[in-house]
Amino acid sequence: MSLLITPAELVGMNEQELRALYGRIMADLRRNGQSAFLSPHIYASLRNVEAALLRLQQPQQKPRGPKGPGF
Repeated sequence: MSLLITPAELVGMNEQELRALYGRIMADLRRNGQSAFLSPHIYASLRNVEAALLRLQQPQQKPRGPKGPGF
């Protein structure tokens, strides 16, 4: 696997899909005997998937309603 996976490609993926993708990338690295640090596209792809996972795991803030008049 030598293609770069961009953050835009990860939009809309759920946590399970992202974890599966991360696992496939790591399996490809092990199978080919490569290091992520020697393959910049693979390293960047792993970082993009990790960042997407972190965004999903962050607690979502509830939108605030309009503030009423102060008395």
